[in-house]
Amino acid sequence: MLQKPRAGIKRHTLPIQVAIVADRDTTRRALVTVLEHDPDLLVVASASGVVDGEKLLEIAGLAVLLVNLDLSAPEGPPPGVHFIRLCKERRPDVGILSLKRRTDEHLLRAALDAGADACCLATTSQTRLTQAIKAVAEGATWLDPEISRILFHAAPPTASRLPLAADVHLSPRELDILRLVTDGYTNEEMAMRLACAPATIKTHLIHLFAKLGVHDRVSAAVVALRGGLL
Repeated sequence: MLQKPRAGIKRHTLPIQVAIVADRDTTRRALVTVLEHDPDLLVVASASGVVDGEKLLEIAGLAVLLVNLDLSAPEGPPPGVHFIRLCKERRPDVGILSLKRRTDEHLLRAALDAGADACCLATTSQTRLTQAIKAVAEGATWLDPEISRILFHAAPPTASRLPLAADVHLSPRELDILRLVTDGYTNEEMAMRLACAPATIKTHLIHLFAKLGVHDRVSAAVVALRGGLL
């Protein structure tokens, strides 16, 4: 959902300078690969955490900062929410796009309250993600339709996910694993979440890579992001 530009925000020249802060290496590398294919966008830097992420705020021509950090914490302020608030205080001219791993209403509202200009799911398609970045660069705010439904309590859609490509048929377990791959989980972490052995995860990954026509985790995440497979 696109909303009108915020007052006092000037339009950035092309290419739009984008930086990425993501605590999972696979997610960060996949985002860089996806965005570098758009001639209107220029990924100028990336970081894996809050400390290195703060250094990105020193980039003079930075227009949009993508943040994919954990927004939940057992004690104290969540690092992702704290980082978003810090960014808006230090660089109000930079648009903040928060990429969410889960559609948790409390965490979504926390990110927006902290100053995020846009919220997208980490598994959003390449087309929608680049649209959101360009909208934020021009001072607009953006919410993925799925996120809007949660925040505004609208009726759920009739279909739970976007249709897969005609030649790609993934099982429910393969879709679960693809989601976790896109979120940057290791084989061991996936095995714990799905209550199975790491060897089973490895076998599923071999079949998943074959169906997607890729050979590694980053490429699988790129396919998911570009094609809206999740």
